[in-house]
Amino acid sequence: MAKTKEPQQAPPERPAPLAPFVGQPSIVEYFRRVGPDDLAQAYFFWGQRGVGKLTFAKILAMTLHCERPSSFPLGYCGECGPCLRAVAGSSGDTIVISDEFIREADRLAGKSIERKTDVMGIETARRIISLMEMHSYEGGRMVCIVPNFDFVTNDLVYNALLKELEEPKPGKLFLLTAERPDRVLPTIRSRTTSLRFDALAESDIAKALVEHHGVPADRAKLLARRAQGSLGDALAALEGEGLSLYESSRDWALACIGAPKRIPQTPPLSRENARTEIVEVLRGARLAVRDALTLALGSHDRLLDAEAARSSREAVERLGSDAARRLVNGLTAINEASRIADETNIPPASVLGWLQVQLRSI
Repeated sequence: MAKTKEPQQAPPERPAPLAPFVGQPSIVEYFRRVGPDDLAQAYFFWGQRGVGKLTFAKILAMTLHCERPSSFPLGYCGECGPCLRAVAGSSGDTIVISDEFIREADRLAGKSIERKTDVMGIETARRIISLMEMHSYEGGRMVCIVPNFDFVTNDLVYNALLKELEEPKPGKLFLLTAERPDRVLPTIRSRTTSLRFDALAESDIAKALVEHHGVPADRAKLLARRAQGSLGDALAALEGEGLSLYESSRDWALACIGAPKRIPQTPPLSRENARTEIVEVLRGARLAVRDALTLALGSHDRLLDAEAARSSREAVERLGSDAARRLVNGLTAINEASRIADETNIPPASVLGWLQVQLRSI
């Protein structure tokens, strides 16, 4: 009897590649000149959110471990074993500090895994140190990527990692990222090479949206303008993440200023992510008031959010001849609310309550 052929198994699905890195020519040129063999032991990448700090750190690590890089620092091949393992998140040589990493560090230390916080504690720092002591799996160097380092507030974490940075060992590389460098202790910053990631050009954001995400050119241009230099914010709006919160904060701010006798509903904040969400609320409020002020000053072609032009125009009409002064006062109040949210432990809901009173009384 003829043997029946066994059905062939489909090849395993290849992991999706990393998102492309956009802009930042000065950063790319700096690392090109330094080269892979003369890197410092630690770098501190800082700049506003969504401008590529974490993406660059991951691609830099991949290029360092790649068996056939075409260039440096962004030339990983994407085909060799180290590249495929990195894309799949299973590289033994790159440690990325994520929420899962923090929870696992807590679990290994015997702490409750129900802890909700995503802020690094001493358990995370100790696990980083332990893993960075290991030998490279690929035979190169160990890389540790720590996003949002400006959220670290524990002195024990600072002291533990400071020793690692003060006494660098060959084959170890730390890449720290932050939005607010002033929140990071000077002793940490002084032991790293600090590099600023600038806001992205609108043209770079629009091009990335068109070429890599299939967004129509007109829509990409609108999203790029509203994102104010952040590709991450443009992508979040594209995917609907935080869009309703942004829109509600925009409408809330304009209603507070333009119709103070009506008490609008404060944008909702979740209990778990209130301190992150208030940043988005204040950003939406600031952008809305800024656009209304732009219209009040007669600069109709310089709106950042053209989709909200009608709402901004109606707010200006309600404010009348005193619109510009009142909107400037509104921006001042929003900036003060941002300072309070950044620098104090006042609950975010209380900050919004205070801001609502200020906006309705300007």
